[in-house]
Amino acid sequence: MNSRRKSLIPTAAIAILLLVAAAPAGAQISRPGPGVKSNVPVMSVVGQAKWEAVRSLHKGGAQALSPSQPQDCVNGNPTVDPISCGSTTNGQLTNADCFLTDNSYYDVYSFPGTAGQQVTMTMTSSAFDTYLFLIDPSGSNDVAQDDDSGGGTNSQIVFTLTQTGTWFIVANAFDPNVFGSYSVVLTCTGGGGGACTPNATTLCLNNGRYRVTVTFSTPAGQSGNGMAVTETSDTGMFWFFSANNIEIIIKVVTGCSFNSRVWVFAGGLTNVAYTITVTDTVTGVSKTYSNPQGTPSQPVQDTDAFVCS
Repeated sequence: MNSRRKSLIPTAAIAILLLVAAAPAGAQISRPGPGVKSNVPVMSVVGQAKWEAVRSLHKGGAQALSPSQPQDCVNGNPTVDPISCGSTTNGQLTNADCFLTDNSYYDVYSFPGTAGQQVTMTMTSSAFDTYLFLIDPSGSNDVAQDDDSGGGTNSQIVFTLTQTGTWFIVANAFDPNVFGSYSVVLTCTGGGGGACTPNATTLCLNNGRYRVTVTFSTPAGQSGNGMAVTETSDTGMFWFFSANNIEIIIKVVTGCSFNSRVWVFAGGLTNVAYTITVTDTVTGVSKTYSNPQGTPSQPVQDTDAFVCS
């Protein structure tokens, strides 16, 4: 973490931010102009914290700022836009955005996170010196902030999430009254981060991130969904006709340190037709593995199944 840390964000100020509803998640965003969500100003989401840092650490010297008289947003509250794991969001700071007590402008993003998940957010810009804040789901804690850890004047935060919920990223300029385009990249590893819910026909493997289902059909025309049996966090089984007659075993394991991929291995104990579907609930990418009718099941050894993120 860069040494130019700003003091903690006031709890009440962060709580105001969370009055703004987050939009549905998407993988790639080009931000439109800001919108007004209510008549309650966000004011200093990071205002007091920013003021303390700028007063003592600003590259151009101390500024005469007044934290007791924070500026309001130009057009009310900022729009909170979604950002998803494995995505790059392109944004732009303009004089229509909200600004802090030091007259630096900012945008706000939200993402769903899972306790134990490690997230890396990197903000880059060729137009201005960037600054990042990470705010927890309760709205009571500024858990991390950074100025130049992304290299040069770019920012980067690496943080292991402490709770499950909606987290907030504040993409800010360090200096006052500067504008221009920027990018925020969010990557997530471990701890899930998707929306897999296990049930009678669904396995949630690899710390809950990968959804696994199976459908089958017989030569006699019988068909249905495989019934799921969880064995470990990475491994599970399916049966078709009775619980004591297992038909498929499957595991989804992380091979990121070897080839930057998540691996899928499966074996079938049947010659009926079936299709296995494995879905990365963070990215939405799915892989299918099928066995033809009347053919002894062949092993699946896919070491290129999903990109690590």
